[in-house]
Amino acid sequence: GTAGGFVMCFPASRNLAPSGWIYQVFRRAMEFCRAVPEVIFAILFVWAVGVGPLAGIIAIAIHSSGALGKLFSEVNENVDHKPMDGIRSAGGTWFDEIRFGVVPQVLPLWSSFTLYRFETNVRSARVLGIVGAGGIGQLLWEYIRSFNYAETAAVLIVIILTVSILDVFSARLRKMFI
Repeated sequence: GTAGGFVMCFPASRNLAPSGWIYQVFRRAMEFCRAVPEVIFAILFVWAVGVGPLAGIIAIAIHSSGALGKLFSEVNENVDHKPMDGIRSAGGTWFDEIRFGVVPQVLPLWSSFTLYRFETNVRSARVLGIVGAGGIGQLLWEYIRSFNYAETAAVLIVIILTVSILDVFSARLRKMFI
């Protein structure tokens, strides 16, 4: 999802898009990715690739690419243009402007958004298992359906611990990046 958001964020930024129609196309593509819930994508991909974690991974990646692309492009629109102007005046290309003028300015915020989205994806992965997209969510659903309350509680504890550990870990990484 982060890779997709990275690719889409530059043409979807009003100040960085090569043209107006490219800006509109990428904005609409990101809106589509964000507007369709992960569960719907998961159902479609379970039908396309079968029951298992691949369907859930693809569903989460598509939704995350739209969400992160939107966040990244909003950050891109608030960059200082002086480094980009300097790169352009020295003969740099559009890619040079992005690589050396934009990315260094936005990297701390991007990393923060990426880590937050990763935490969100871990939480949403359990829901996708219910529709057959595999993972711990599928295990949780099976335990709930079979009234195995001890196993259900154990899986919930594992999910809570995982999210808590990820939260502590990502807070330290964010602090390191900033």
